[in-house]
Formats: sequence, structure tokens, C-alpha cells
Amino acid sequence: MAQADHNFSATKSDMPAAGANRSTALRSVNWSGRTVASKLPLGYYVYTISVDGVVRYIGKGKGLRLYSHLNEVRRRLNRQFKLRSIESRFQQNLTRAVLLGAKVVEQVLADDLTEKAAYKLEYEKLREYVYAGKRAQLWNVTANIQTPSEQQAFVERLKRNLNSRDSLIRYFSGMTLAALETASNHVKEIPTTVPLVRRRPERARHRNRAIDAV
Repeated sequence: MAQADHNFSATKSDMPAAGANRSTALRSVNWSGRTVASKLPLGYYVYTISVDGVVRYIGKGKGLRLYSHLNEVRRRLNRQFKLRSIESRFQQNLTRAVLLGAKVVEQVLADDLTEKAAYKLEYEKLREYVYAGKRAQLWNVTANIQTPSEQQAFVERLKRNLNSRDSLIRYFSGMTLAALETASNHVKEIPTTVPLVRRRPERARHRNRAIDAV
């Protein structure tokens, strides 16, 4: 699988331009006097980004998605910016790592996938890390993936909420428990939101109170 290895002692790159064609089999990246040839992935694919040997990000995409993260960092380094102003946690951490001279490796785990297969594999890889107790290692947002113990704690909290003095907390907790029971034969992870209440922001806020209440 394709792998690009960068040592960021410099801030210039010759990453593929946004309009590059996939028919270009290889790209050459030259940092710190080194040239690394990497094959562009085919179709949809799943990839990782490692920083100093530690996997920090698991993603999916097609085309040049794999290289977009470091391209964004490179553009940022060519202008004035403040780390705390970067909204994305991943981009903030990646930019900080680059500034500290970290070794960043982009690696494709599997390519030539359908979009559905890429989503599935990405989710399975993220879940693998979360279940192994490595949630904090990842710079991805993984709040929607819960371990069995986290799922059980969530259900128990909702059941306790059924005895709340607040009628809205009781209502939305019961609603969520019913939705979980209905979905139990179709999904393995507990949803953090109920689709029926997403359409009405005011009710969704009340439901969040139900989930967070003890």
C-alpha cells in the first residue's frame, strides 16, 4: 500500500495539485533533501496518518483526500496564524506536531473500495482502537463509538433518569431507551442522538438534558 514519509524540517512541498489526475501513477515528495515516491490510491480508500510512529488519525476518502491534511498545514505555515484559533482538533494537533519537527507518515490501508466498504472499514478500524483503550491516542472524533462498558453505563443512566422529577428528562430518557431497544438488532453501538428529535432543535436540547442528567 502507498506510504509517504515526511520529515518536516522544511515547510515547502511539491504535493499533487488539487487538479492532479489519478493516471499519474507516482508522486514525488521532497523534504529535507529526500525524495519519496508514493503511488496514488485507486477508488475509495482507508488511510492512517502517523506522527512519530503513533497512529493519530484514521480516515477514508478518494482522489487526493489522503494528502489534503498536510496540504492544509503547509498553506497555514505560509501565513500568520494562532494554534488556538484552528477549529479542527486534528488540524491543531497536526500543525503543532509539524512545528515541532515531527515525522509524519501517510499510509493507505486498503484502496479500490466502494464508498460503502470504505465507510465500513474506517468505522471498524476506529472501533478497534477505541476497544483497545486507545481513544485518547486518536485525533479523530470518536464520541459515537462506545465500548460495551460505556454502552451499559449509558443505558443505566437513562434508566435512572426515568425516576427524575423533571418530566422532560423522563420523557426523552424513555424515548431514547425505546429507540435503543428497537435498534438493538440492527446496530452494535448506541446512537448518541435520536433521529426523530434532530429535526426540532428545541426538543433536541431538552433531550440532551435527559441524557446528561443523573
